[in-house]
Amino acid sequence: MTKPRNRSMRLLVGIAVAAILLSFGNPATAVDDGARAYWKARDGTHLVSVQYLFLDLQATDTQMFDPSQFIFPNAHAEAKLFLASYAEHFTLFDRPSSIAFNFIGGSVDVNIDTNFAPSQFLPTGVRRGASFSQSATGFGDPSVALDVNLFGTPPLISTVDLMNYEPTWTIDAAVLFGVPFGQYDDDRLVNMGLNRIFGRIALPMKYHIGPFAAGYMTSFELTPSVWLFDNNDDFLGQNLENDPLWQLEAHVTHDFTRDFYGSLDLLYRRGFQSKINGVEVGSELEIGNLGLTLNYQVTDNFVIRAGYSTNVFGDSGLDNSVVRLQLVYGWHRLMQNMKKLQGH
Repeated sequence: MTKPRNRSMRLLVGIAVAAILLSFGNPATAVDDGARAYWKARDGTHLVSVQYLFLDLQATDTQMFDPSQFIFPNAHAEAKLFLASYAEHFTLFDRPSSIAFNFIGGSVDVNIDTNFAPSQFLPTGVRRGASFSQSATGFGDPSVALDVNLFGTPPLISTVDLMNYEPTWTIDAAVLFGVPFGQYDDDRLVNMGLNRIFGRIALPMKYHIGPFAAGYMTSFELTPSVWLFDNNDDFLGQNLENDPLWQLEAHVTHDFTRDFYGSLDLLYRRGFQSKINGVEVGSELEIGNLGLTLNYQVTDNFVIRAGYSTNVFGDSGLDNSVVRLQLVYGWHRLMQNMKKLQGH
């Protein structure tokens, strides 16, 4: 017969670890942060995440352009990407915080209709009416993301802190900074890297409904943010600049069992008007995606997540879909020691 103390300790370990196996702020790609991305874990928690993404972007009837999301004017793009992240939760200025390091790689294939694409986007020697396809393979631009809670979550340092944690409203401040270390050829339209510094400022907010215990958790999450991009001074021998990209992400999440939850997802993006050599080219982005995320906790430390989204409003000339498969592993030294004492 299991002693009451052991049962309580096992429940504590399960809840403490289950609540941390979440996503991170992603690099500049056509994906959202993900459901429960800004939930807080105990100080000293570590996480490793690997994601596979398949993106299908049909912009064959629009002049929209965003290299960070593999959207090209009058083109069809397919991207197969791998995102790897390492994150650590800690306490900064007496506030629960996390830092994540993100790395991206993979391949993208683009087929452009040269009859309608702006001439500034056609490489030297490519004439209108000619068939034009281009691909890129390699690493994209790495990034680092910092998130700090501003309101609603106390420092989570001790076991008592975890036991007493019962959030309602929470508000965070998050920043992401990317550096142009990815693959980039100045005479190619299609690249994995952006050849410019970029960043993001976000204000993640969430409301927890009901008890904060595995199997019973429900949340509403809202993250307004803005992406900022430096100029690319060598875009096919030209200077490319872009207006800010405004983004709104929302999730409604619910635990169906102690090990399984789902989420309805929304991602809306607008802005990013392109200018080449100071002259506006193409049109600004407007994309609204709806999606579904399913998250299954295999063990206290390991989670499998799958998701799908597609655009349902915005520019009628753009069709995009995103398929995501994610594996997350999280651990905390004290939690692992507690499990060893229980014989697990």
